[in-house]
Amino acid sequence: MSNHAKKPSFTVVVNNFNYAEFLEGALDSALSQLGDDDEVVIVDDGSTDESLNILARYAGHPQINVIHQQNQGQLKAVRTGIRAAQRDIVLLLDSDDEYLPGYLERLREVYYQHPQVTCVMTAAEVRGTNTLAVERNRENLLRMAISPGVIGTTRWATQLSYEFVGVPTSGVSLTRELALAVCELPIALDSTTSIPPIIARLLRIPENEARKSGLTADGVIVRTTSLMGAVKYSDDRPGFVYRIHDNNKFATSTRLGQHYVRVKGRRNFLNAAIDHLQLNRVATANELKQEIEQRLWGVRKFRRLHVRAQYLRAIPHTRGSVAEKLAAIKAALFSYRKRTDKVNH
Repeated sequence: MSNHAKKPSFTVVVNNFNYAEFLEGALDSALSQLGDDDEVVIVDDGSTDESLNILARYAGHPQINVIHQQNQGQLKAVRTGIRAAQRDIVLLLDSDDEYLPGYLERLREVYYQHPQVTCVMTAAEVRGTNTLAVERNRENLLRMAISPGVIGTTRWATQLSYEFVGVPTSGVSLTRELALAVCELPIALDSTTSIPPIIARLLRIPENEARKSGLTADGVIVRTTSLMGAVKYSDDRPGFVYRIHDNNKFATSTRLGQHYVRVKGRRNFLNAAIDHLQLNRVATANELKQEIEQRLWGVRKFRRLHVRAQYLRAIPHTRGSVAEKLAAIKAALFSYRKRTDKVNH
């Protein structure tokens, strides 16, 4: 049973930059599902296409707040939207994606039934005209997938091995309190850096993205919430369309290109986030044991083995007695929490 007196209200934060082709579909997919107390905050990040004309048609809607800003990048646009949010739960939506029917009500039920949950990750339905890119992204998402239910906390897995316990931006939702805390991260994380042209060509990273290869909104939000000890929930039923097209950051790059961009930002992000959150850099053996025993694991066997191996690698360097370290090693080798907390309909 839920401890909430009523189901939570939603703010859908839509970030847009020159996606007029998809913008109307994204907005309508959210508006068609809004409850009476919900709202949509649209942040246009300096678009120069037909986006402004489209947004003008929505400006008078009583549940829509349209914000215009100079082009500053996706992460800053998302921050702007979160700060303007007024409801209990913040849902994110990229303007080239769209919500599937019934998603908002299903999500509302998850938060209602699990009041301890502060962040929900929902599976994607991948679509696009580039068959190869669609299949590659489907495979990437399957590799990242976590078993459904209350995942638990994954702070140390993220801090020690950069584990990504999440999904693309449009499948991420979190409590307003948690979202605002994420917004307090150093503004330096929003900065962009260029990838050398020769490397971008070799790794098939789109030219426009090579010039602004900053950290993605989902990468920052997903990992920061883990570092902050968020209790996450994994919903394996698709809740949104993840649209693959030529302007996607990773749609046309090789797997090696994706890895290069991820590794490039890893050190800067972790150092900035750990310092900002004032986190200990060395875990105790008991902390690792507790995290291992209460968490859910990846769907794919390889991911489960990889994450367990990272825990095992870290345990000898933890603080604690030999007995505590042996107990943590035992947990890393054998612990497997059975999920009993999935929301069913």
